[in-house]
Amino acid sequence: MKTGRQTFNKWQLPLTLVLFLSGLLLVMALRSLAASDSNPTRLQNDNLVNLIKTQEREIAGIQADISARRNLINNSRLTSASGKQALVSLQSQIQQLDIVAGYTEAKGPGLLISLDDNRKDAEAAQARNPAQFKPDDFLIHDRNLLYVVNDLRAAGAEAISVNDQRVVASTEFRCAGNTILVNTTRLAPPYIIRAIGNQNSLTRTLDLPESEFNILKMSGFPVSVESSPALLLPAYKGSYQFSFATPKAGS
Repeated sequence: MKTGRQTFNKWQLPLTLVLFLSGLLLVMALRSLAASDSNPTRLQNDNLVNLIKTQEREIAGIQADISARRNLINNSRLTSASGKQALVSLQSQIQQLDIVAGYTEAKGPGLLISLDDNRKDAEAAQARNPAQFKPDDFLIHDRNLLYVVNDLRAAGAEAISVNDQRVVASTEFRCAGNTILVNTTRLAPPYIIRAIGNQNSLTRTLDLPESEFNILKMSGFPVSVESSPALLLPAYKGSYQFSFATPKAGS
């Protein structure tokens, strides 16, 4: 029995040592294998994560840039639309001022008025009493035209012409023999006045007892008035010249 126990002790120690060393080598080999298998994958994963994060940052920057550019475009559109509206408004104002100044043709509803010399009564008066006959009493004078035009202006006429001469702020009415000068142009009867404006207002003014048109009518002059839905007035053919008047500074 003693001999058997000694024999067991002799082979047990080397076997244990061999098994320990084998296990140690196995563990080291497994760790080495695990390390060699996991490191490339982990590195690839890290690189992929970093790449994704970089792309996300780039995408966020691009989205922010797109948003900023969209805002700029929208602001530009709003500014452009506002500018276009302002331009349209200015153009409309200029067109209206051109009509007032007479620089452009004008069209619209209004009245067509005719004034003529009283030839019939003139012939009768001359035949009845040649010594006291006064031809001027039966003629349309510059003041008659001027008074009718002023009545129409007071009634709100927006554009007026006399025998295709546009009446503007500088228009003069002057007698020149048997004719009348309007805008330095000689006019002969009958005098056709075109006035664009509210027809009812213009008609009421001409019907007033004190209006020049009514006075001429009551005096026997062959005058007439009719409404027209579409009158066309020519543009002023002259020019405005200012020797002393200048625009006020800052206006």
